Amino acid sequence: MVISLENVTKIFGKTRVIDDISVKFPTGNIAVVVGDHGAGKTTLLRLLAGELKPDSGKVVAKTGALKGISCENNDFFPKLKTADLCTMWMLLYRNFDIKCFRSMLSEGGIAENSRFLHLSDAQKNWFSASLLIASNADIMIFDEPLKYLDSEMKSRFIELLDQMAEKEKTIVVSSEEITDFEKSDVFVAALYKGSLVLSGEKETLLASHRLMPGASTISPDFKVIGPVLNERLVETTDEVGRSATLKEIVQGYVNGSSS
Repeated sequence: MVISLENVTKIFGKTRVIDDISVKFPTGNIAVVVGDHGAGKTTLLRLLAGELKPDSGKVVAKTGALKGISCENNDFFPKLKTADLCTMWMLLYRNFDIKCFRSMLSEGGIAENSRFLHLSDAQKNWFSASLLIASNADIMIFDEPLKYLDSEMKSRFIELLDQMAEKEKTIVVSSEEITDFEKSDVFVAALYKGSLVLSGEKETLLASHRLMPGASTISPDFKVIGPVLNERLVETTDEVGRSATLKEIVQGYVNGSSS
């Protein structure tokens, strides 16, 4: 474990945007923070990055670990050229990989002398993510990095994240959809209205949940999580009903929390 939240709460006005969350983010795979718009994903990432301070609880990070965050459409210094922004990051991160950065710019169709202001939404996200990947930070935090990307670029970006995870980096990514990550070795943290309703590694979650027909009798030995369309998600390792996808497992927990 390189970074974790311990009973963290964040309040804006009278709203608990993050409500008593405890979760440990592992190294070696991608941690996906998933939830609907307004679930608290961005606030959680900003707490991890240190941009926000919790009202209670604490964020614990490994001593000396370098952190970086890539925000959705981050219009930082919009009049600067991409090369100037690269220079700034090279000053912040001693192991910045300029070859990796230039390669990613090329893949994204971004010229090194482009002004950030003139990039498309997809290019802004790709550029911001390129800076963070090239930084070689120990903890890489990405807020909605797949937004605006086409399917080919999404696949390529996830491939790059997998490569970073293999280097024992801690990768935390927010998304409204888990589907894009179902082929990767992921850790899932699902939020609903500021609460953590599910956390765990993909293989463990897939092996410990099944979907049962809605009208069927369910053994009291099985824990009913919540409805998924006309079925019910249950927690069990028995081979009953049918297998659930990662998306269906997340839906079951969110639906169960909302009912």
